[in-house]
Amino acid sequence: MPAAVTRSLADDHPAARLRGGEILPDPDFSLLRASDAYLVGIRPHREGGVCLKLDDELIPSRHGSKFLIHNYGHGGAGITLSFGCASVVADHVATLKREIRRPSIAVIGCGVIGLTVAAELRRRWRNLRITIYAKDLDVRRTTSFVAAGQFEPSGICAEYESEEEKKILADYLRRSRDRIMELHRSSHWHTYGIALRRDYTLDQWNGAYDECTPHDVVPQYRSGTLPFAKLNIIGREYRTWLINPTILLPQLVAELKRSGVRLRKRQFASRDDFAALRESIIVNCTGYGAKALMNDDDVVAKRGHLVVLRRTLPKQFYFFSGGCGNRRIMYAFCRHSDIVVGGTVETGNDTEGIIESDRARFDRILANARAMFDGRPRDCVTA
Repeated sequence: MPAAVTRSLADDHPAARLRGGEILPDPDFSLLRASDAYLVGIRPHREGGVCLKLDDELIPSRHGSKFLIHNYGHGGAGITLSFGCASVVADHVATLKREIRRPSIAVIGCGVIGLTVAAELRRRWRNLRITIYAKDLDVRRTTSFVAAGQFEPSGICAEYESEEEKKILADYLRRSRDRIMELHRSSHWHTYGIALRRDYTLDQWNGAYDECTPHDVVPQYRSGTLPFAKLNIIGREYRTWLINPTILLPQLVAELKRSGVRLRKRQFASRDDFAALRESIIVNCTGYGAKALMNDDDVVAKRGHLVVLRRTLPKQFYFFSGGCGNRRIMYAFCRHSDIVVGGTVETGNDTEGIIESDRARFDRILANARAMFDGRPRDCVTA
């Protein structure tokens, strides 16, 4: 990355910009994607943080007792934490393999959490029998596919308050970083939808980066004048990754099928239904479904709205996040072939699909983004 000026230098020389003086093109908010320009997703948030553990209670069945591993509740950070949490699941499986003669795995759920778990297990054990079960095997219908794909623990950071809890989150993030960098160094890295991105924010506190993410994962921000035509105030530049779910998820499915992982359509009403499976180890990656499946009242729906624009210029390859000047949520993420604009969180609302009241929210999302890039960061309203 080009050197960025310090804040004091930028204050002394207002023309000094991040990216060495280059002006980046603003999004064109009139260019909506031709189809599916408006999206709604249910983030599977969990109060207290991600549930990632080996269950103490075995599941009895006529096929023998089964072990249950939980991996759910990543709401707002599923793409970010997926590879790291999959690594932890694989460690649990490695421990169980010492107790089970011929283990087999059932992964419940085919969002990014389930797919990365299956991929990590296949990577470690080429001959391990793995089956993915889900009520709908079309990954385009998952919450993960609707996600924007920025590497940042924004939705989950506040659940890790103590120093010990922060160490746990840091471990997940470092594990994710390690796997993402492995993929990024591979000869076919582009097939995973992974790309380095500069993330620009206003010059204000960003807990997800500044407090919850170690600097060896996302380096400390650099300050300077933001590289936009009208939004040319002092801001911050972070270096992170885009992990585009519209590319990543289909790629994982294709690789898993080629490696012998089976995908089966099946729905479960409660954990008791797992007893009918033949697999000896079950990995619960059901996201928001875990609320009912596990009777986990800590799982909370956080509904969000996105507007998707067409990406038209080659230099539109940045993120803008961190909110408006009045702390209202606002972000614009440039991906490979589109730009995702968002900024809503409806806690406790698990309504799927678009309803009439959503239209006004979509309009406010675009209005807030226009205000930011027009250089009016304090004019955002609650979307």
